Amino acid sequence: MNIVFFGDSLTAGNFGVNYVNKLALLLPGHHFYNEGVNGDTSLNLYRRVDRDVIDRQPDGVVIMIGVNDAYSWAVSDLSPYFRFVKRIAGGRISPVAFRENVRAIIMKLLSESIKVWVVLPPVEYNPDVVSALREMNMQAKSVCEELQVPTLDLMARLTPFEISSRPAPRLLPFMAKNFVVLLSPDYDRRRDDVGHSYSFDGIHLTEAGAQLFAEAIAEFLRENGVHNR
Repeated sequence: MNIVFFGDSLTAGNFGVNYVNKLALLLPGHHFYNEGVNGDTSLNLYRRVDRDVIDRQPDGVVIMIGVNDAYSWAVSDLSPYFRFVKRIAGGRISPVAFRENVRAIIMKLLSESIKVWVVLPPVEYNPDVVSALREMNMQAKSVCEELQVPTLDLMARLTPFEISSRPAPRLLPFMAKNFVVLLSPDYDRRRDDVGHSYSFDGIHLTEAGAQLFAEAIAEFLRENGVHNR
């Protein structure tokens, strides 16, 4: 099968370890196309679904989105980034807007007879962001149930029970830290320094975290029609 992985930096894999590459080793014989873009929200995915997914005419698409939507809703200091870089009006996406963006993306894909699987992502930065993403995921899950699209809830599986309180990220330090990570990608040390579990910054994956993602998604896809060849 030709399968597109459609999402944000978690899927792109250029911050942290790339789970799509690991997944390809677990599901040999299929062709995977990585269409993750750093910082994308559900609205950004909707804007590019024709170009990056439908024009490829894949057999299926795995959608994993919501982390940036949650940050835009929960962290007001990041609004300028989403407003001016990602062209989101007002710099915020509400849970209701997220739900309708996800619905529009899925309906476009289903209208083209493209199989859709949805993965609900986790986050572990601070309680406010976790709460916002949990609401986004609930909205996505309700749409998927309505449209009979299979879902995998990685948030329920991987988010720690206790989340430490951390200050909300501020825009310029947040962007500077991402640049530093690219220069010095010591993910395990960064994870240990801040006390995260599967991620090194509350979002992006360590080696072990990427392996957990890959194994869970491989099992999910096998249960929903994608088999080793």
